[in-house]
Amino acid sequence: MESKTHFKNRVFILTKVQPIKIMKKIILTILVSASLLSCKDAADSSKSADQNPLSGTFTERDDKAKTMYNNLTLFAKADFSYVKETLSPEFTIKNSGDTAVAAKGHEGVIAYWQQLHTLFKDISFSEGRVHTFYLNNGEVYSAYFGEITSTGKMTNKTFTSPIQIWDKWEGNKITSQMDMLDMKKIFDEAAAAPAASAAPATK
Repeated sequence: MESKTHFKNRVFILTKVQPIKIMKKIILTILVSASLLSCKDAADSSKSADQNPLSGTFTERDDKAKTMYNNLTLFAKADFSYVKETLSPEFTIKNSGDTAVAAKGHEGVIAYWQQLHTLFKDISFSEGRVHTFYLNNGEVYSAYFGEITSTGKMTNKTFTSPIQIWDKWEGNKITSQMDMLDMKKIFDEAAAAPAASAAPATK
């Protein structure tokens, strides 16, 4: 049998240790609960922000962005083989120099771009940045931010200009495009075209 002294010592130890263990469990429970509440608040806050239809996410160089940049590269070479594959039949294009639609449909945009190539040569785009934006309202846009370099065929002047291009997607087709650049260079080259055609040919 245990002695009374030994029994009292065990009781004393238990009464000292058990409350410490209980307190540790309580503190751990409080910390876990606080952490979970914090995560929930953060999630609720994020969810609330996402309710804005014009909010969303964006990524760089996804498949849509790569398609857009590939189209620009082909355009620079006057290769319009991508038009029917990536542009919708109702495709429209606008530019920062006019609020009206500059061209519409596959044949219309090809004619419009061919006209630009009669004015300029050696067209190239910098690597720039290409992002795709996914809005909460379901709209999807790919955008190019970079520089375009070209030489006028009429003036023989080379220029480099900042440019932004925004393509709107519907599924896997681009439905519209907005070009934002210094249109004065294009207008100047177009204005020089009649003078160049009227000038006598040199031998």
